[in-house]
Amino acid sequence: MNLSTNSCVNCTLKSKPFSVLENSELSALGEECSIIEYEKGELIFKEGGPVQHIIYLREGFVKLVKKGAGGKDFILSVSKRGSYLGLQNLDNKTKTNYYSAIALAKSEVCYIDRDHFRALLKSNGEFALKVLSTVFEDEMNYFDRLVKNVQQQLPGRLANTISYFANEVYGENPFTLHLTQTEIAALVGTSRESVSRILKEFQDMGIIALKHNVLTILNENKLEEIKQKG
Repeated sequence: MNLSTNSCVNCTLKSKPFSVLENSELSALGEECSIIEYEKGELIFKEGGPVQHIIYLREGFVKLVKKGAGGKDFILSVSKRGSYLGLQNLDNKTKTNYYSAIALAKSEVCYIDRDHFRALLKSNGEFALKVLSTVFEDEMNYFDRLVKNVQQQLPGRLANTISYFANEVYGENPFTLHLTQTEIAALVGTSRESVSRILKEFQDMGIIALKHNVLTILNENKLEEIKQKG
């Protein structure tokens, strides 16, 4: 884990909301912001831990994990570069983190003081609107996957998850899968054995190829058909 100060004015990895800020605002933000590097598997923040910062994911991939019944982990989503983590913590009434964030690959995050972030929202309307747009997009993606997980049978849920990885998380095909089959099971709400079985069926049907964690969608039409059938 590496800790360094951040020059927000010269940062080449700004998010869309931060790109509308003036240099004076960015300079002040940089004084309240630090960059930390995490290796794969390291905990970024813990569910139930004290809230202090808003976190911006500069590089890497992060899983958001919530404890369910019996202490079982449920993966809410996978965040990629450009995502904000913990925006729900802007509410002063929120004292603890709602979920845990764990690095799926080597990642860089910016820790932004919560009070300073809130002050920017109040003083810069365009910034606030773009942050809201980011929140709405994340929320709609999550709700869409949640409904499908409830309504679909396992093949449809897994097909939907593969499409989610290709289009929303990695933005490419093929892609290197950073989640284990156990983690995929925690994302779709099933067992590792079931995930392994369906993935093999998809490979046997020529829908995907999976080798050394590199997943290739070979037949997008068939994958879409399974998604629609549910």
